[in-house]
Amino acid sequence: MKTNTVTYKHYENVEFNLSTGQTDYNLASNQSEFLAVFGTTLGRFPTQVSIRTNNTISVKLNATTQDAITITSTDVPFVIRGIEISNLFFTNSSGSTAAVKLFFQDVDN
Repeated sequence: MKTNTVTYKHYENVEFNLSTGQTDYNLASNQSEFLAVFGTTLGRFPTQVSIRTNNTISVKLNATTQDAITITSTDVPFVIRGIEISNLFFTNSSGSTAAVKLFFQDVDN
């Protein structure tokens, strides 16, 4: 079976510190650069995110009611691909501030 991947020239990079004890940190509400290219300029959502962190965090895709995905520093980069990402919600229960780095792309299979 052959798989073709089409990539696009647009991307977004978001970096921030997530305080310990933070629950369901709303990326769209707290980071103005999120969707500055995709939402505003392109009118669509990214379909891939690469997540890096130096502490254990969890992330929910698009709504706080979704299942949480746990990401540790040894999992990075953790790549989520193939779903439109309209928002991310982060929780940090690690006991330390987590440096979070997000790289968004638009990728089709």
